Amino acid sequence: MIIHKSFGQGSAEWLKFRSVRATASEFGKIFTGGGKISNQREAYMRKCAVSTIYTLPPWSGNEYTERGTMLEPIARSLFRERADIGVIEVASIEHDNGLCAGSPDGLIYDSERLVSGLEIKCYNYDKHVDIFIKNAMPTDCNPQVHGLLWLTGCPSWVFMIYHDEAMPFDYRVMEITPNSYTDNLGNEVMEFCDELTRRTDEFIDDFEKSLSGIAIWEAMPTLSESLACEEVSP
Repeated sequence: MIIHKSFGQGSAEWLKFRSVRATASEFGKIFTGGGKISNQREAYMRKCAVSTIYTLPPWSGNEYTERGTMLEPIARSLFRERADIGVIEVASIEHDNGLCAGSPDGLIYDSERLVSGLEIKCYNYDKHVDIFIKNAMPTDCNPQVHGLLWLTGCPSWVFMIYHDEAMPFDYRVMEITPNSYTDNLGNEVMEFCDELTRRTDEFIDDFEKSLSGIAIWEAMPTLSESLACEEVSP
């Protein structure tokens, strides 16, 4: 495990680093929160492969990521204050294979020993209240949080929801621990990485064919054959 601190989350270097690796926030495209192989698996693999050569447009985010960018520092400070725990901000945690990683919202140490981490979600009011009442992490967060557990080997991870206008229930924390899902996710991510290594050249070749226009005719074999027949007709 390699912990990167030399560049910041959101920076150009961070975006490039993420683009060529399977990242925890995207592990759901490999293995869903419900424990099934994702139908987005190959498309995501192709994107990682092509990004080793070409710069693809980064994801522009949505309302939740925008809220998160604005409120995450407030939530992290609140957690530090209420729990009286130091939280270290880092860019990313990289697996030793160099093909997968995760960007936590914070890491928690006991002296020099990494013992946990923090994942913060800042949803809209209705979703925040729903999660607050159920006191359970949403299933779609399983890949990211359990992915960070798997990457680090920590015995627990803190999942925190925060909404600045939901007083007096503006935040709630839940402790997530590894289970069979964590192991299954880790196995699927490793298989994804192995296949990515084997098929990177294939995916790049497919992409370059599409750029040159070859793939468009391969996608229309009947039309291609019809036009070829017309050319040779007397």
